[in-house]
Amino acid sequence: MRMEKIVLEKVCWKVKATTAFQFLQLYYSLLQENLPLERRNSINFERLEAQLKACHCRIIFSKAKPSVLALSIIALEIQAQKCVELTEGIECLQKHSKDYYSTKKLL
Repeated sequence: MRMEKIVLEKVCWKVKATTAFQFLQLYYSLLQENLPLERRNSINFERLEAQLKACHCRIIFSKAKPSVLALSIIALEIQAQKCVELTEGIECLQKHSKDYYSTKKLL
């Protein structure tokens, strides 16, 4: 119970806070809707999830907002996979989020 209290204090008692994983799922589904059927497998969600887990192992990423972290992971994967048709979608997500400048810095 002591440890539970410590964790709750660390998350400011926001037990229903949106996580980076939830943002990752949301952004991924939005981008998948905009891909042609033949390109939908080009971005692998399991790979994105593994990258997110790796980020959670590094203290520097713990300071990033969950939405910024998720969007940055997807943006980097799109660049790596050279999915040019999704570049505009990512830029649109960045501009419409409140985290536009934070995402640009993290990339």
